[in-house]
Amino acid sequence: MLIDKSDKGANRMKQSGTAVTVEANIDAAAFRRFALYDAFTRQKRWRSPALFAVILSAFAAVCFAAQKTHAQAVLLGSVLLGVGLALPLVWFGSFLLSVRRQARRLGLSAKKTQYRVTLTEEAVHVENSREEADFAWEKVCAAHRAKDCVYLYVGPARAFLLPDGPNTDRAWEMIRRRAGIG
Repeated sequence: MLIDKSDKGANRMKQSGTAVTVEANIDAAAFRRFALYDAFTRQKRWRSPALFAVILSAFAAVCFAAQKTHAQAVLLGSVLLGVGLALPLVWFGSFLLSVRRQARRLGLSAKKTQYRVTLTEEAVHVENSREEADFAWEKVCAAHRAKDCVYLYVGPARAFLLPDGPNTDRAWEMIRRRAGIG
């Protein structure tokens, strides 16, 4: 039985017994928010570029401090500081461009259901136009509730986005209870 449609029409949740079904329309903006969360909060991939910037900035500071004794120290310090700040920015920009390309390749600009996730007491069932898969609750390794979406990880490198809707609280409670999260 259909409970309600969200005001944006982005997803519908059906409820039958103890099962909750989410039909998810994932747009490019939601995918970008997920990619940023996954890369920088969950995987903490910001650490390497930040460490690189700090190390090169420290070497640049040493060069600037030695400018009275070495004539070329300011030039070397400027190069080190420029590279130390520019490369992490280029890396971040490249990351955002790859997320945009991936969203375009997945066709996330179209207003269509990308996949359907059914949460039951036994498993997580996922289906789309190409495939169907069941994941035991023991396979769920993480879940995160963002402001507008639930990120359900059914493996270290595989997640499903469950956009907010009228029944999101019930889906989130089932995920927390069955997966032992929170």
